[in-house]
Amino acid sequence: MRRTIYQHDANAKHEGAPRLAWVRGLLAVGACVAVASIGSSCNLDPVHRASVNGLGPEEADLYPVESEYHRPGEPCALCHSTKGPADSVFVLGGTVFWGPDDYNARVDNAYVRILDANKTKRCFVTNCNGNFYVRKEDFSKITFPLLVSVERTVKPGQDESTLVIRRMSSHIGREASCATCHIQGLRDFASPGQIRMFNSEQEFKDKNIPLIDCPPPEDFVQVQKCPEDVN
Repeated sequence: MRRTIYQHDANAKHEGAPRLAWVRGLLAVGACVAVASIGSSCNLDPVHRASVNGLGPEEADLYPVESEYHRPGEPCALCHSTKGPADSVFVLGGTVFWGPDDYNARVDNAYVRILDANKTKRCFVTNCNGNFYVRKEDFSKITFPLLVSVERTVKPGQDESTLVIRRMSSHIGREASCATCHIQGLRDFASPGQIRMFNSEQEFKDKNIPLIDCPPPEDFVQVQKCPEDVN
């Protein structure tokens, strides 16, 4: 008798599993609709969702929030992806710093040059907070792997003599966020550290390069195109 009861319960549990899964899926979809109705996105990928949540809230004392200047040094494509909550999709994005350690010393008007697997070249310019981003519509046929270099000229838009140029020693295989590998505050076998123009803070200080506030002052000239793209 005990065996019969056990067998009956096991069968009931087995038969109910698909139904239970279906109900859970329906509830998840309902949650998505509810969240979407208040202007956010719903991501059913728990790993990606946890990564986005792990970024934490914006920090208004460090950068202008909810803007093109926000979250410097963070993996921007976590949010700016088809899975993420941002409206725009980035195929590549990152932040360029002057030195290896100072989070607040970021490179304005640097030229980020990209060469993809089809030998297609594109160039993008960092803003006052050192951020650059490549939207999907800006490089629709981008094909990995990529080779990337970063150049800062003496006075971008006026004196285009090279001040400093850095080239990646390896290629980018498929990762859209530079900060996934160039981890803020970490330099060891796991990461080369933040993207930097100089290998020491002292080397940067010796150049007496002025830092730009962000948002920038009214007289700040934001270069919109790299020299080779200017008509």
